[in-house]
Amino acid sequence: MLEGLYDWLLSGGAWYALAGVFCLVIVDAMIFPALPDLFAVLTFLLTPSLWWGIAVLLTVCTAELVGNSALYALVKRKRLPEFLERAMKKWVGFLVLKDERVILMNRFAPIVPYTGAFIATCNWSYRKAMGYLVAGCIAKYTILLAIASALNAALDRDLAFAATVVAIFVILGLSLVSSYYYRRRLVTKQGL
Repeated sequence: MLEGLYDWLLSGGAWYALAGVFCLVIVDAMIFPALPDLFAVLTFLLTPSLWWGIAVLLTVCTAELVGNSALYALVKRKRLPEFLERAMKKWVGFLVLKDERVILMNRFAPIVPYTGAFIATCNWSYRKAMGYLVAGCIAKYTILLAIASALNAALDRDLAFAATVVAIFVILGLSLVSSYYYRRRLVTKQGL
């Protein structure tokens, strides 16, 4: 399946794949999880070079800003149902970080989905939140692209592809596990 996906990414060329990553990151920010990490790394592997890595990184950061800003604007304008706003504020109340800084932690342990909606609902500073979003995005994707680059340099193309996909899934798995244990610890600590 991933081989077919890789072929699909190659079919339209590198810039087509970059546009696909842009769209997937926006979908991930606004609608449902879409594994943008995997697609960004696969796109990077199309032409694994420093400049292409920078292009992928800028694309992902721009799409994160666009997707989260659009969701923020939508929630600010239309507001969420009261019960949902209360639940979101209660959830943030459980967290160790209760302000925009949670966005940095969210990059590595996803504990706040639909970040743009939380920014609007919790009345966080939009500028600070977007700054943390970009900083976290740069940190996360630089690490992912560096891992992909190292594997690509050390292994032949097919093996590097397979090893990179496995590494991404391991990182995503560790991220989800850490998020689960963080949430569980919060619930235990609060006595719920």
